[in-house]
Amino acid sequence: MSLLLKTKLDARAAQDTPIRVGFVGSGRMGTGAICQIGKMVGIEVTAIADVNTDRAVEAFEKSEVDAQRVSVCDDAEEARRLIEDGQRIATSDWRLLLDIGVDVVVESTGIPEVGADVAMQAILNHTHVVMLNVETDVAVGPILSSMADRSGVVYTVASGDEPGLIAELYDRYTSLGFTVVATGKSPSSIGEYDRYATPDSVREDAERLKINPHFLVTFRDATKTMIEMAAVSNYTGLRADVRGMHGPVAGVEEISRFFRPKAEGGQLNGTGVIDYARPLKNEDGSIDFFRSVTPGVFMVIHTDNQQIRDDLDYLDVYGDNGYYVMHTPYHLVTNELPLSIVQAVDYGQPTIYPKKGLVTEVFAAAKKSMKAGDVIDGAGGAAVYSLVDDYETCKKENIVPLALLTNAKLTRDVDQDEVITYDMVDLNEESALYHLRRLQESMETV
Repeated sequence: MSLLLKTKLDARAAQDTPIRVGFVGSGRMGTGAICQIGKMVGIEVTAIADVNTDRAVEAFEKSEVDAQRVSVCDDAEEARRLIEDGQRIATSDWRLLLDIGVDVVVESTGIPEVGADVAMQAILNHTHVVMLNVETDVAVGPILSSMADRSGVVYTVASGDEPGLIAELYDRYTSLGFTVVATGKSPSSIGEYDRYATPDSVREDAERLKINPHFLVTFRDATKTMIEMAAVSNYTGLRADVRGMHGPVAGVEEISRFFRPKAEGGQLNGTGVIDYARPLKNEDGSIDFFRSVTPGVFMVIHTDNQQIRDDLDYLDVYGDNGYYVMHTPYHLVTNELPLSIVQAVDYGQPTIYPKKGLVTEVFAAAKKSMKAGDVIDGAGGAAVYSLVDDYETCKKENIVPLALLTNAKLTRDVDQDEVITYDMVDLNEESALYHLRRLQESMETV
Protein backbone atom coordinates (compact mmCIF):
# COMPACT_ATOMS: atom_id res chain seq x y z
CA MET A 1 0.00 0.00 0.00
CA SER A 2 2.87 2.44 0.75
CA LEU A 3 4.02 2.43 -2.91
CA LEU A 4 0.46 3.09 -4.06
CA LEU A 5 0.15 5.95 -1.57
CA LYS A 6 3.37 7.45 -2.90
CA THR A 7 2.06 7.19 -6.46
CA LYS A 8 -1.16 8.95 -5.49
CA LEU A 9 0.67 11.74 -3.68
CA ASP A 10 3.15 12.24 -6.51
CA ALA A 11 0.25 12.55 -8.98
CA ARG A 12 -1.46 15.10 -6.78
CA ALA A 13 1.76 17.08 -6.49
CA ALA A 14 2.22 17.07 -10.27
CA GLN A 15 -1.35 18.31 -10.76
CA ASP A 16 -1.14 20.82 -7.88
CA THR A 17 -4.22 19.30 -6.24
CA PRO A 18 -2.98 18.45 -2.73
CA ILE A 19 -5.18 16.80 -0.14
CA ARG A 20 -6.29 19.66 2.09
CA VAL A 21 -6.25 18.78 5.76
CA GLY A 22 -7.80 20.57 8.73
CA PHE A 23 -6.64 19.79 12.27
CA VAL A 24 -8.75 20.29 15.39
CA GLY A 25 -6.24 20.55 18.22
CA SER A 26 -2.53 21.27 17.97
CA GLY A 27 -1.13 19.73 21.11
CA ARG A 28 1.96 17.56 21.09
CA MET A 29 0.46 14.70 19.06
CA GLY A 30 -1.36 16.92 16.59
CA THR A 31 1.69 19.13 16.06
CA GLY A 32 3.87 16.10 15.37
CA ALA A 33 1.53 14.92 12.62
CA ILE A 34 1.31 18.44 11.21
CA CYS A 35 5.10 18.55 10.98
CA GLN A 36 5.21 15.19 9.22
CA ILE A 37 2.71 16.37 6.63
CA GLY A 38 4.92 19.41 6.14
CA LYS A 39 7.64 17.11 4.75
CA MET A 40 5.30 15.35 2.30
CA VAL A 41 4.17 16.14 -1.24
CA GLY A 42 0.60 16.05 -2.52
CA ILE A 43 -0.87 16.90 0.89
CA GLU A 44 -0.97 20.03 3.05
CA VAL A 45 -2.38 21.28 6.34
CA THR A 46 -4.64 24.08 5.20
CA ALA A 47 -6.05 25.08 8.58
CA ILE A 48 -5.58 24.39 12.27
CA ALA A 49 -8.27 25.05 14.87
CA ASP A 50 -7.24 25.48 18.49
CA VAL A 51 -8.78 27.45 21.35
CA ASN A 52 -5.27 28.89 21.67
CA THR A 53 -4.53 30.31 18.21
CA ASP A 54 -0.94 31.08 19.25
CA ARG A 55 -0.45 27.34 19.59
CA ALA A 56 -1.93 26.77 16.14
CA VAL A 57 0.41 29.38 14.64
CA GLU A 58 3.34 27.74 16.42
CA ALA A 59 2.37 24.35 14.95
CA PHE A 60 2.51 25.85 11.45
CA GLU A 61 5.89 27.40 12.17
CA LYS A 62 7.25 24.11 13.53
CA SER A 63 6.12 22.46 10.30
CA GLU A 64 8.31 24.94 8.39
CA VAL A 65 5.51 27.14 7.07
CA ASP A 66 6.77 30.72 6.80
CA ALA A 67 5.15 32.92 9.45
CA GLN A 68 4.14 35.40 6.75
CA ARG A 69 1.95 32.70 5.20
CA VAL A 70 -0.10 32.08 8.36
CA SER A 71 -3.22 34.15 9.06
CA VAL A 72 -5.36 34.08 12.20
CA CYS A 73 -8.97 34.19 11.05
CA ASP A 74 -12.43 33.20 12.31
CA ASP A 75 -14.45 34.41 9.31
CA ALA A 76 -15.19 31.82 6.63
CA GLU A 77 -15.42 34.20 3.67
CA GLU A 78 -12.15 35.89 4.59
CA ALA A 79 -10.49 32.51 5.23
CA ARG A 80 -11.45 31.24 1.77
CA ARG A 81 -9.99 34.38 0.19
CA LEU A 82 -6.78 34.03 2.18
CA ILE A 83 -6.44 30.36 1.17
CA GLU A 84 -6.78 31.31 -2.49
CA ASP A 85 -3.87 33.70 -1.92
CA GLY A 86 -1.75 30.83 -0.57
CA GLN A 87 -2.26 31.48 3.14
CA ARG A 88 -2.67 28.87 5.88
CA ILE A 89 -5.35 29.50 8.50
CA ALA A 90 -5.15 29.40 12.29
CA THR A 91 -8.55 29.71 13.93
CA SER A 92 -10.19 29.41 17.33
CA ASP A 93 -13.41 28.04 15.78
CA TRP A 94 -13.19 24.46 14.49
CA ARG A 95 -16.45 24.89 12.59
CA LEU A 96 -14.57 27.17 10.21
CA LEU A 97 -12.78 24.09 8.85
CA LEU A 98 -16.08 22.80 7.49
CA ASP A 99 -16.79 26.09 5.72
CA ILE A 100 -13.52 26.32 3.80
CA GLY A 101 -13.65 23.01 1.96
CA VAL A 102 -10.94 20.85 3.53
CA ASP A 103 -10.95 17.25 2.33
CA VAL A 104 -10.46 15.70 5.75
CA VAL A 105 -10.63 16.73 9.40
CA VAL A 106 -8.19 15.25 11.91
CA GLU A 107 -9.61 15.33 15.44
CA SER A 108 -6.70 15.43 17.88
CA THR A 109 -8.02 17.06 21.05
CA GLY A 110 -8.40 13.85 23.07
CA ILE A 111 -11.57 15.31 24.62
CA PRO A 112 -14.53 12.94 24.10
CA GLU A 113 -17.21 15.66 24.06
CA VAL A 114 -15.32 17.76 21.51
CA GLY A 115 -14.42 14.75 19.40
CA ALA A 116 -18.05 13.64 19.15
CA ASP A 117 -19.23 17.08 18.06
CA VAL A 118 -16.40 17.58 15.54
CA ALA A 119 -16.77 14.13 13.99
CA MET A 120 -20.55 14.34 13.74
CA GLN A 121 -20.55 17.79 12.13
CA ALA A 122 -17.75 16.87 9.72
CA ILE A 123 -19.61 13.76 8.59
CA LEU A 124 -22.85 15.71 8.12
CA ASN A 125 -20.77 18.11 6.03
CA HIS A 126 -19.58 15.17 3.86
CA THR A 127 -15.98 15.50 5.07
CA HIS A 128 -13.71 12.56 5.88
CA VAL A 129 -12.73 12.16 9.55
CA VAL A 130 -9.49 10.77 10.99
CA MET A 131 -9.65 10.31 14.75
CA LEU A 132 -6.55 10.69 16.85
CA ASN A 133 -9.21 10.96 19.56
CA VAL A 134 -9.74 7.30 20.44
CA GLU A 135 -11.55 8.40 23.62
CA THR A 136 -14.51 9.41 21.47
CA ASP A 137 -14.33 6.34 19.24
CA VAL A 138 -14.77 3.78 22.03
CA ALA A 139 -17.93 5.55 23.20
CA VAL A 140 -19.75 6.51 20.00
CA GLY A 141 -17.61 5.17 17.16
CA PRO A 142 -20.26 2.75 15.85
CA ILE A 143 -22.85 5.44 15.21
CA LEU A 144 -20.27 7.84 13.75
CA SER A 145 -19.05 5.09 11.42
CA SER A 146 -22.63 4.33 10.38
CA MET A 147 -23.30 8.02 9.73
CA ALA A 148 -20.12 8.24 7.64
CA ASP A 149 -21.21 5.29 5.49
CA ARG A 150 -24.53 6.98 4.81
CA SER A 151 -22.79 10.29 4.07
CA GLY A 152 -20.36 8.67 1.62
CA VAL A 153 -17.23 9.55 3.60
CA VAL A 154 -14.67 7.66 5.67
CA TYR A 155 -14.56 7.60 9.47
CA THR A 156 -11.37 6.05 10.84
CA VAL A 157 -9.04 5.92 13.80
CA ALA A 158 -5.49 6.91 12.85
CA SER A 159 -2.72 4.66 11.64
CA GLY A 160 0.59 4.69 13.49
CA ASP A 161 -0.98 4.52 16.95
CA GLU A 162 -1.21 1.14 18.66
CA PRO A 163 -4.78 0.32 17.53
CA GLY A 164 -3.86 1.01 13.91
CA LEU A 165 -0.71 -1.09 14.13
CA ILE A 166 -2.57 -3.97 15.74
CA ALA A 167 -5.27 -3.77 13.07
CA GLU A 168 -2.58 -4.18 10.41
CA LEU A 169 -1.12 -7.22 12.19
CA TYR A 170 -4.58 -8.70 12.66
CA ASP A 171 -5.49 -8.28 9.01
CA ARG A 172 -2.15 -9.74 7.90
CA TYR A 173 -2.07 -12.86 10.02
CA THR A 174 -5.76 -13.75 9.93
CA SER A 175 -5.60 -13.38 6.13
CA LEU A 176 -2.75 -15.91 6.16
CA GLY A 177 -4.91 -18.37 8.09
CA PHE A 178 -3.34 -18.06 11.55
CA THR A 179 -5.47 -18.06 14.68
CA VAL A 180 -5.04 -14.96 16.84
CA VAL A 181 -4.67 -16.08 20.43
CA ALA A 182 -4.00 -12.66 21.95
CA THR A 183 -2.92 -9.18 20.98
CA GLY A 184 -1.88 -6.12 22.90
CA LYS A 185 0.43 -3.21 23.52
CA SER A 186 3.35 -2.60 25.85
CA PRO A 187 3.82 1.15 26.40
CA SER A 188 6.83 2.55 28.23
CA SER A 189 4.60 4.49 30.62
CA ILE A 190 2.91 1.34 31.92
CA GLY A 191 6.32 0.43 33.36
CA GLU A 192 5.37 2.84 36.17
CA TYR A 193 1.86 1.46 36.47
CA ASP A 194 -0.15 3.05 39.27
CA ARG A 195 -3.90 2.56 39.22
CA TYR A 196 -4.32 5.39 41.73
CA ALA A 197 -2.07 7.95 40.02
CA THR A 198 -3.24 11.59 40.13
CA PRO A 199 -2.07 14.78 38.44
CA ASP A 200 -0.36 15.77 41.69
CA SER A 201 1.45 12.45 42.11
CA VAL A 202 2.91 12.60 38.57
CA ARG A 203 3.48 16.35 38.37
CA GLU A 204 7.25 16.20 38.81
CA ASP A 205 7.61 13.59 36.07
CA ALA A 206 5.21 15.50 33.81
CA GLU A 207 7.29 18.66 34.15
CA ARG A 208 10.44 16.73 33.35
CA LEU A 209 8.77 15.18 30.27
CA LYS A 210 7.16 18.53 29.33
CA ILE A 211 3.66 17.09 29.09
CA ASN A 212 0.35 17.79 30.78
CA PRO A 213 0.11 15.87 34.09
CA HIS A 214 -3.47 14.81 33.30
CA PHE A 215 -2.18 13.34 30.03
CA LEU A 216 0.54 11.42 31.89
CA VAL A 217 -1.98 10.04 34.36
CA THR A 218 -3.94 8.40 31.52
CA PHE A 219 -0.82 6.39 30.73
CA ARG A 220 0.23 5.58 34.30
CA ASP A 221 -3.18 4.36 35.45
CA ALA A 222 -3.70 2.35 32.22
CA THR A 223 -6.62 4.46 31.00
CA LYS A 224 -5.02 4.93 27.57
CA THR A 225 -4.32 1.22 27.37
CA MET A 226 -7.93 0.34 28.20
CA ILE A 227 -9.23 2.79 25.61
CA GLU A 228 -6.92 1.70 22.82
CA MET A 229 -7.41 -2.00 23.37
CA ALA A 230 -11.18 -1.47 23.39
CA ALA A 231 -10.83 0.13 19.96
CA VAL A 232 -8.97 -2.99 18.81
CA SER A 233 -11.73 -5.18 20.26
CA ASN A 234 -14.44 -3.25 18.47
CA TYR A 235 -12.62 -3.74 15.16
CA THR A 236 -11.64 -7.39 15.56
CA GLY A 237 -14.20 -8.90 17.91
CA LEU A 238 -11.46 -10.01 20.30
CA ARG A 239 -12.38 -9.64 23.99
CA ALA A 240 -10.80 -9.16 27.40
CA ASP A 241 -10.05 -12.49 29.08
CA VAL A 242 -10.81 -10.96 32.49
CA ARG A 243 -12.19 -7.59 33.59
CA GLY A 244 -9.44 -5.01 33.16
CA MET A 245 -7.24 -7.53 31.28
CA HIS A 246 -4.24 -9.35 32.80
CA GLY A 247 -1.35 -6.95 32.11
CA PRO A 248 1.55 -9.22 33.12
CA VAL A 249 5.16 -8.04 33.33
CA ALA A 250 6.43 -9.72 30.19
CA GLY A 251 8.93 -9.39 27.38
CA VAL A 252 8.89 -11.11 24.00
CA GLU A 253 9.70 -14.57 25.37
CA GLU A 254 7.33 -14.31 28.35
CA ILE A 255 4.47 -13.10 26.14
CA SER A 256 4.54 -16.30 24.08
CA ARG A 257 4.32 -18.38 27.26
CA PHE A 258 1.76 -16.32 29.19
CA PHE A 259 -0.69 -15.67 26.38
CA ARG A 260 -1.86 -19.18 25.60
CA PRO A 261 -4.63 -21.29 27.14
CA LYS A 262 -4.12 -22.74 30.62
CA ALA A 263 -4.40 -26.21 29.14
CA GLU A 264 -1.32 -25.37 27.04
CA GLY A 265 0.68 -24.04 29.99
CA GLY A 266 -0.40 -20.41 29.70
CA GLN A 267 -2.66 -18.19 31.80
CA LEU A 268 -5.63 -17.56 29.50
CA ASN A 269 -9.14 -18.84 30.12
CA GLY A 270 -9.76 -18.75 26.39
CA THR A 271 -8.30 -17.50 23.12
CA GLY A 272 -8.95 -14.45 20.98
CA VAL A 273 -8.22 -11.86 23.66
CA ILE A 274 -7.06 -8.27 23.99
CA ASP A 275 -4.53 -7.47 26.69
CA TYR A 276 -1.29 -5.62 27.44
CA ALA A 277 2.16 -6.34 28.81
CA ARG A 278 4.14 -4.26 31.29
CA PRO A 279 7.77 -4.02 30.18
CA LEU A 280 10.66 -5.85 31.78
CA LYS A 281 13.18 -3.74 33.69
CA ASN A 282 16.94 -3.73 34.19
CA GLU A 283 18.55 -3.90 37.62
CA ASP A 284 18.74 -0.10 37.81
CA GLY A 285 14.98 0.20 37.26
CA SER A 286 15.19 1.35 33.64
CA ILE A 287 13.08 -0.37 30.99
CA ASP A 288 14.71 -3.30 29.25
CA PHE A 289 13.96 -2.30 25.67
CA PHE A 290 16.02 -5.20 24.32
CA ARG A 291 13.88 -7.99 25.80
CA SER A 292 10.55 -6.11 25.96
CA VAL A 293 8.13 -5.32 23.14
CA THR A 294 8.04 -1.75 24.47
CA PRO A 295 6.99 0.70 23.11
CA GLY A 296 5.32 -1.44 20.47
CA VAL A 297 2.57 -4.00 20.00
CA PHE A 298 2.40 -7.78 19.92
CA MET A 299 0.24 -10.57 18.57
CA VAL A 300 0.36 -14.20 19.65
CA ILE A 301 -0.69 -16.42 16.76
CA HIS A 302 -1.22 -20.18 16.55
CA THR A 303 -0.94 -22.79 13.84
CA ASP A 304 -1.50 -26.54 14.02
CA ASN A 305 0.33 -27.23 10.75
CA GLN A 306 3.64 -28.94 11.43
CA GLN A 307 5.37 -27.67 8.30
CA ILE A 308 4.47 -24.07 9.16
CA ARG A 309 5.71 -24.63 12.71
CA ASP A 310 8.98 -25.98 11.38
CA ASP A 311 9.35 -22.97 9.10
CA LEU A 312 8.72 -20.47 11.92
CA ASP A 313 11.14 -22.35 14.20
CA TYR A 314 13.75 -22.29 11.45
CA LEU A 315 13.24 -18.54 11.09
CA ASP A 316 13.81 -18.09 14.86
CA VAL A 317 10.38 -16.61 15.54
CA TYR A 318 9.77 -16.42 19.30
CA GLY A 319 7.48 -19.23 20.47
CA ASP A 320 6.96 -22.98 20.50
CA ASN A 321 4.35 -25.69 20.10
CA GLY A 322 2.48 -23.67 17.51
CA TYR A 323 2.31 -20.44 19.55
CA TYR A 324 4.37 -17.56 18.14
CA VAL A 325 4.81 -13.86 18.86
CA MET A 326 4.69 -11.34 16.06
CA HIS A 327 5.54 -7.85 17.22
CA THR A 328 6.44 -4.35 16.18
CA PRO A 329 8.84 -2.74 18.69
CA TYR A 330 7.59 0.81 18.14
CA HIS A 331 4.55 2.89 17.27
CA LEU A 332 4.87 6.10 15.28
CA VAL A 333 1.52 7.77 15.77
CA THR A 334 2.45 11.30 14.73
CA ASN A 335 4.64 10.11 11.86
CA GLU A 336 2.29 7.58 10.31
CA LEU A 337 -1.06 9.30 10.91
CA PRO A 338 -0.89 10.90 7.41
CA LEU A 339 -1.13 7.41 5.89
CA SER A 340 -4.71 7.18 7.19
CA ILE A 341 -5.51 10.51 5.57
CA VAL A 342 -4.38 9.36 2.12
CA GLN A 343 -6.03 5.98 2.53
CA ALA A 344 -9.34 7.66 3.44
CA VAL A 345 -9.33 10.41 0.81
CA ASP A 346 -7.82 8.62 -2.19
CA TYR A 347 -8.90 5.02 -1.52
CA GLY A 348 -12.08 5.50 0.50
CA GLN A 349 -10.84 3.01 3.10
CA PRO A 350 -10.55 3.27 6.90
CA THR A 351 -7.52 2.05 8.84
CA ILE A 352 -9.42 0.85 11.91
CA TYR A 353 -13.01 1.48 12.96
CA PRO A 354 -15.60 -0.27 15.16
CA LYS A 355 -16.50 -2.84 12.50
CA LYS A 356 -18.00 -5.20 15.09
CA GLY A 357 -19.92 -2.48 16.95
CA LEU A 358 -19.32 -2.10 20.68
CA VAL A 359 -17.79 -5.38 21.76
CA THR A 360 -15.88 -3.92 24.70
CA GLU A 361 -16.83 -1.08 27.02
CA VAL A 362 -14.42 1.28 28.75
CA PHE A 363 -15.72 2.31 32.16
CA ALA A 364 -14.49 3.62 35.50
CA ALA A 365 -13.94 2.72 39.12
CA ALA A 366 -13.18 5.07 42.00
CA LYS A 367 -9.55 5.86 42.85
CA LYS A 368 -10.66 6.96 46.31
CA SER A 369 -13.73 7.08 48.48
CA MET A 370 -15.95 10.00 47.46
CA LYS A 371 -19.04 11.73 48.80
CA ALA A 372 -22.37 12.59 47.24
CA GLY A 373 -21.99 15.94 45.49
CA ASP A 374 -18.36 15.35 44.48
CA VAL A 375 -17.60 15.98 40.82
CA ILE A 376 -15.74 13.36 38.77
CA ASP A 377 -12.88 14.99 36.86
CA GLY A 378 -12.79 12.27 34.20
CA ALA A 379 -9.90 10.46 32.53
CA GLY A 380 -6.50 11.58 33.72
CA GLY A 381 -7.86 13.00 36.95
CA ALA A 382 -7.85 12.12 40.63
CA ALA A 383 -11.29 10.53 40.86
CA VAL A 384 -11.44 7.40 38.67
CA TYR A 385 -9.34 4.83 36.85
CA SER A 386 -10.43 2.81 33.83
CA LEU A 387 -11.31 -0.81 33.18
CA VAL A 388 -12.69 -2.82 30.25
CA ASP A 389 -15.18 -5.64 30.02
CA ASP A 390 -17.71 -7.02 27.54
CA TYR A 391 -20.16 -4.34 26.48
CA GLU A 392 -23.16 -6.59 27.08
CA THR A 393 -21.96 -7.36 30.61
CA CYS A 394 -21.56 -3.65 31.38
CA LYS A 395 -24.98 -2.91 29.94
CA LYS A 396 -26.59 -5.50 32.22
CA GLU A 397 -24.76 -4.01 35.21
CA ASN A 398 -25.90 -0.46 34.33
CA ILE A 399 -22.28 0.73 34.10
CA VAL A 400 -21.56 4.23 32.74
CA PRO A 401 -19.03 4.50 29.89
CA LEU A 402 -15.94 6.44 30.91
CA ALA A 403 -16.41 9.13 28.27
CA LEU A 404 -19.69 10.31 29.84
CA LEU A 405 -18.24 10.79 33.32
CA THR A 406 -16.29 14.04 32.86
CA ASN A 407 -17.81 16.60 35.26
CA ALA A 408 -20.51 14.16 36.36
CA LYS A 409 -21.77 14.75 39.90
CA LEU A 410 -22.12 11.88 42.35
CA THR A 411 -25.58 11.38 43.82
CA ARG A 412 -24.38 9.08 46.59
CA ASP A 413 -21.22 8.11 48.43
CA VAL A 414 -18.82 5.82 46.55
CA ASP A 415 -16.16 3.50 47.99
CA GLN A 416 -12.65 3.14 46.58
CA ASP A 417 -12.59 0.68 43.64
CA GLU A 418 -16.37 0.78 43.29
CA VAL A 419 -17.50 0.76 39.65
CA ILE A 420 -19.53 3.82 38.63
CA THR A 421 -23.09 3.04 37.50
CA TYR A 422 -25.83 5.26 36.12
CA ASP A 423 -27.72 5.37 39.43
CA MET A 424 -24.69 6.97 41.13
CA VAL A 425 -24.32 10.10 39.00
CA ASP A 426 -25.95 13.06 37.31
CA LEU A 427 -24.54 13.35 33.78
CA ASN A 428 -24.23 16.23 31.35
CA GLU A 429 -27.21 15.50 29.11
CA GLU A 430 -26.64 18.52 26.86
CA SER A 431 -23.52 17.32 25.05
CA ALA A 432 -23.45 15.86 21.55
CA LEU A 433 -21.56 12.91 23.03
CA TYR A 434 -24.44 12.06 25.38
CA HIS A 435 -27.07 12.29 22.66
CA LEU A 436 -25.02 10.27 20.18
CA ARG A 437 -24.53 7.57 22.78
CA ARG A 438 -28.24 7.43 23.54
CA LEU A 439 -29.07 7.34 19.83
CA GLN A 440 -26.51 4.58 19.32
CA GLU A 441 -28.11 2.52 22.09
CA SER A 442 -31.61 3.06 20.73
CA MET A 443 -30.47 1.90 17.28
CA GLU A 444 -29.11 -1.29 18.87
CA THR A 445 -32.51 -1.93 20.40
CA VAL A 446 -34.24 -1.50 17.05
